[in-house]
Amino acid sequence: MKLKKRRIEKNRLVNYERMFLKNAEITARIGKAVYLRREHHEKIRKIIQVIGCNELTIFSYVDNVLHNHFDTYKDEIQELYDKHNKAIF
Repeated sequence: MKLKKRRIEKNRLVNYERMFLKNAEITARIGKAVYLRREHHEKIRKIIQVIGCNELTIFSYVDNVLHNHFDTYKDEIQELYDKHNKAIF
């Protein structure tokens, strides 16, 4: 049982790295500037420095997190958007 739990935990870590600790497919110059809370910026900076071995940008990490968020919640976002977006006619 402990072996199975360790394997699941290892898979979670590998999945996190694959999903979030990869370079974005576009460069930051092509995107738009956005402000982050100081505490979020500091946490993200530490994550990419230590876990990402300084081979990742803040832009890439945030882009990956947002991509995952939109994938995960696309149905809910669409439903709420439709609810708040009144038809013109």
